Amino acid sequence: LPSTRKPQPPPKSKNGKLKMASYYEGTWIGHMDALGKKSEWRDKTGKVIQYSAKLAAFVLENDLNMGDHEAAGRLKKLSKWVGASRKIFKLGKFLKHFEDIEDCMDEKTYPALKWADFVMNMAKDITENIETVTKYGFLPKSYGVIMGKNAEDIADFTKMVQCLVSFVNGLVEIGRMEEKIKGCADIKKLKKLNLKNSFLYWAQIKYLTDGLKCAASLGYTWAPGKRGAIICGLLAGLADSRKQTLKNWDKSGKGYTVAIDPYLF
Repeated sequence: LPSTRKPQPPPKSKNGKLKMASYYEGTWIGHMDALGKKSEWRDKTGKVIQYSAKLAAFVLENDLNMGDHEAAGRLKKLSKWVGASRKIFKLGKFLKHFEDIEDCMDEKTYPALKWADFVMNMAKDITENIETVTKYGFLPKSYGVIMGKNAEDIADFTKMVQCLVSFVNGLVEIGRMEEKIKGCADIKKLKKLNLKNSFLYWAQIKYLTDGLKCAASLGYTWAPGKRGAIICGLLAGLADSRKQTLKNWDKSGKGYTVAIDPYLF
């Protein structure tokens, strides 16, 4: 039934300006606004769109024999354009890994694994950035002595190794989190620990599927075929989106914290 409650006007501050953030807090508009401010969320959404379009085009071509249909070509272009934009938006992403150095220095049990995870994440983003600037015309494709013309294969191999190292590191983190959950009696704290544990499990799915996708791109015989690689890419995007959702969720139970403000880099 439609609500009989009269709509309330947005609250005003002392200077008379509308407090739009407070007005939209808790509504779907506020949730979507808060999500839209997250560059990670835009990247993960783009990944799901990219591989959904790619899978749909593959099905049209190979299962429905509609390779010449306009829809197949349009879906291919969509997947290609979204993939290119995602790569460009990730330029400089490696800088965020510097904040992980403190965690590496605090690690006492498996410091080598923690540092290896840091190094491989940094290397993955740097090689992807080099591949992007050479592939999309920022620099000549033959630029640089580190990657050269095989930049795409080197980027895929680096990401595959990073997924393996991060997966092993994730197993250690899950083991530690499970121990904390077993010894926790506080209900509120237990809820937070379970949220973090769910985040870790979704991250594992992301590492596994992303690693298999990269292996398929490199042509390994044990890797999935083209259809399997596309499905792995889609599953990685879905798992990554869910992981990011859990990471950004307000632990107080209010959901996403609304922040209606200009986009910041």
